[in-house]
Amino acid sequence: MNYIDVFRTSDRHELAILKNLFDDENITYRTHGEAMDSAANIGGLGNDGMRIEVEESEREKAAEIIKRSGFLGQSYNISKPERTKPQVGKWVFVLLAALVVLVAIIFFIWFMSGN
Repeated sequence: MNYIDVFRTSDRHELAILKNLFDDENITYRTHGEAMDSAANIGGLGNDGMRIEVEESEREKAAEIIKRSGFLGQSYNISKPERTKPQVGKWVFVLLAALVVLVAIIFFIWFMSGN
């Protein structure tokens, strides 16, 4: 039997919910990364995170369950995830630049005061 990745997460609660849903629908699955998360609470910090695999023949059914559950913030094709731009607005850079200028002014005044 071939197993394929259908979902990857760093949240153990999402994984537990999906396992329960798959059990209810009698879908054969296996998980990876769960032992590391339980032992050290760092399952999501590795490259793989925690992932769930299903048999190839049950992929469509599993994908439908994941879609219904609302966890599809990730793509179906886990092996080739799409990169997204960071959600940092331009105002953050303006704020940081203003902070740097403010610190520079404080240091300039402090050193030029002649203490």
